[in-house]
Amino acid sequence: MNRAEIARAITACETMAKQLRDALTADAEAEYREQGTVPTWRLPGITVTGATTNPTVVISDEAAFLAWVADRYPSEVEQITTTRIRPAWQQQFLKGVIARGEPACDEQGEEIPGLTWRAGGGFGGISLRVDADTKALIRDHARQIVAGQIPLALPGEASA
Repeated sequence: MNRAEIARAITACETMAKQLRDALTADAEAEYREQGTVPTWRLPGITVTGATTNPTVVISDEAAFLAWVADRYPSEVEQITTTRIRPAWQQQFLKGVIARGEPACDEQGEEIPGLTWRAGGGFGGISLRVDADTKALIRDHARQIVAGQIPLALPGEASA
């Protein structure tokens, strides 16, 4: 393969991988919605595991949150070239906000401007765990494709 063919092959394979992952993720999410449980599929050499999201708080209006922290916790605001909340303090503070639930509020129950609380428990995606034999088979198969010894095709399964 010349460089142009290699670049096209990389682009095609990365695009195909994304589309295949999206399809498998959609399948897992549909099962989660239908059954109410996170799926795990054990295939020969590969385990696909679903995950759910955790509750989080996101800073939806940084200026509003900065002003609120500067007013109530001035020692936790630092100015470098711009004014910002100290990251370590912010991380700990937001953990407490997450624990209090919706709406995003402080310990006294005051809603904090610039923060949005997001519930967890939604489908968060999938991960694939590939065993050593299957990794070796796929690596060898890919090497043969790149070397032009075999056409681009999916490898078989590793023997157990």
